Amino acid sequence: MNHSQRVLTPGRLALICLLSLTLQFSDASQPAAAAQASAAQKPAPAPQPPASPSSLSFDRYHAPAELNAALLDMARANPGFVRAQSLAKSPGGRELLLLEIGPEIGKTAHSPQPTNLANAEQIAASAKSLPAVFIAANMEGTVPLSSEAALYLARLILQKPELRSDRTWYILPCGNPDADSLFFTKPLRQDPRNFKPHNDDMDDQVDEDGPEDLNGDGIISTMRVKDPEGEWMPVPGQPRLLKRADWAKGEKGIYKLYSEGIDNDGDGLYNEDGLGGVNVGTNFPHLFKFFGPDSGAWPGSEAESFSLMKFMDEHREVGLTFVFGETNFCLNPPRGGRKGQADLNQIKIPERIASAFGADPARTYTMAEIMEMVKPLIPPGMDVTESMIAGFLELGAVVNPLDDDLKFYKELSEKFKEFLKTNKLDGKRLDPPPDKDGSFELWSYYHLGLPSFALDFWTLPEVKEEKAPEAITADQLEKMTKDEFLALGEEKIDAFLKAAGAPEQFKAKQVIEMVKGGQLDPKKMAEMMKQMPKPPSAEGADPKEKALLAWSDKELGGKGFVDWKPFKHPQLGDIEIGGPVPYADNTPPPAMIEGLLKGQVPWVFEVAKKMPRIKIASVEAKSIGQGVYEIKVRVENTGALPYPTAMARRNERILPVIVTLEGPGIKIVDGKKRTLIPAIPGFATQTATWIIQSDKPVKVEVKAETQIAWRDARTLELGGVK
Repeated sequence: MNHSQRVLTPGRLALICLLSLTLQFSDASQPAAAAQASAAQKPAPAPQPPASPSSLSFDRYHAPAELNAALLDMARANPGFVRAQSLAKSPGGRELLLLEIGPEIGKTAHSPQPTNLANAEQIAASAKSLPAVFIAANMEGTVPLSSEAALYLARLILQKPELRSDRTWYILPCGNPDADSLFFTKPLRQDPRNFKPHNDDMDDQVDEDGPEDLNGDGIISTMRVKDPEGEWMPVPGQPRLLKRADWAKGEKGIYKLYSEGIDNDGDGLYNEDGLGGVNVGTNFPHLFKFFGPDSGAWPGSEAESFSLMKFMDEHREVGLTFVFGETNFCLNPPRGGRKGQADLNQIKIPERIASAFGADPARTYTMAEIMEMVKPLIPPGMDVTESMIAGFLELGAVVNPLDDDLKFYKELSEKFKEFLKTNKLDGKRLDPPPDKDGSFELWSYYHLGLPSFALDFWTLPEVKEEKAPEAITADQLEKMTKDEFLALGEEKIDAFLKAAGAPEQFKAKQVIEMVKGGQLDPKKMAEMMKQMPKPPSAEGADPKEKALLAWSDKELGGKGFVDWKPFKHPQLGDIEIGGPVPYADNTPPPAMIEGLLKGQVPWVFEVAKKMPRIKIASVEAKSIGQGVYEIKVRVENTGALPYPTAMARRNERILPVIVTLEGPGIKIVDGKKRTLIPAIPGFATQTATWIIQSDKPVKVEVKAETQIAWRDARTLELGGVK
């Protein structure tokens, strides 16, 4: 099949989507046959004892089956307010299990159309009315700590009834169980793809060329092969680390790099078509990358991601989302600066319609300016919105967070830093990776319009750059006495040796002993120093690899980095195998788990407290005479977060606050029975007004209803005609 044959037209894409989803549902109860056929490459899971709420501890990491066992145990132990449900099954046959905690577990998310009044009352009583918080963890399957955080969160909610009394919690501890299982198998390798068979190299075979543990150390690391055409070279001063040679600086690469393994299919490539297909964590619609190597055929192409999209569509009560993984919107607000089809602050109006607006096609306008121009053209009673304008002008998707939303993200970011400081977790560490295109957290904000937060729990500590003591020159050293040299101390002598380019094994302690014993004196060292070549610069090390190396040496006993050692490769000949150990840069030792979770997971509750909450602040009735009344209802948002977000106002997915006025025999003279309040900022109020008429005394019920911000009701007694 050539490339032109694989180009998808919109019609063909729609047909493929329909067929794919049909196949997903028909095969949901059993692992894919193709996945079973490739079981020879699939690592066998390590046996682990089951986990339960009472015995659940956070001194080790839990495999996907253990995570699910813990959820089922929680549901069995608390049937009144906990339920576990399966959303889908991964290509590797693993259940995608979701935990629901709250007072409405027996109620439905969506209600069918009522056929009569009694049926309507019954349906209303069985429908969910409380808002929900949704937590998705380990969507890429490469961050085991995030799954532990989800379990820890569930346990906290079970322990504290007040946390679950007025809302629902949906907790998904592992969104990509196939990829997560790799952490618990040998040889250890890190790959965010699920086990869906995929022909990566577009030959006639599937999953035929995966990695192998050649040196038998239980780790899939890196092979470096000396080659005149290599692009990689050792980092000066850090020979264990490699960097890409900078040709502009006259640097020349000496190595080619491959993942550890052999060329199984003889195509000259190494490990290019191993087990694995799609990264579930980047298989969502916003900024989805078509034809990416692991992004999937289309958004929601995987059973795991499609089931989440379906769940969110059916559960409109979800008003806040959290993603536990590597990104951190709590620490760093969602990034802007993406280049999209349009900048909403610099919009050019096409010439063909500019004249209708009275606009200049040569200049740019803000969205607010265009809305003001359009309003006089809109029919009476119709509201103009940003999404209408964007669609009319074909501006495309918004790709950067809106300014109004960035305000609350920035405010909460500052509070989160104080929260970390209070919990003594504010030590300097590497910045979390930025959000990825096609991720759940971006889709949740941009498409669903929800406040979407991401939280990571650990990155490598920053390497402390020690200030080097004042350099000692050869001339200064030559003039020193033995006692003056020894008085420098071990730290300064070590720094001097490093600056002089002495061999790595030549340490200060050894030199001091030699000077004390008379084998060496400052004059001889000065002579040696003058003869040594200028030491190479350490510039060029990747900050993350540099931090990993320091962490491995200091805290892991060297187990985070495999030292380069020679190996006789059956196809490449003499090579070296070594490099970073998978997961060492994002997965701390088990002894650190509970402390990291204890100091950070409760931040979720702090954000949840700030969810928008709609209440009726006051209801006032003013008699105009003859049974006619003016009714004023002040509706307030007592939460810190706006209802809804600015993004939701733009995409119009979140319903307005619906304020209704009902009473037997009343007649609405002015106003509507269902008054819509599109938005209420945090800690703000909006007013709805009616003129009604009632000849008899009556009780009027005022309701303010939402799907994601609670609801409220008040009763008002009117006296009728007097």
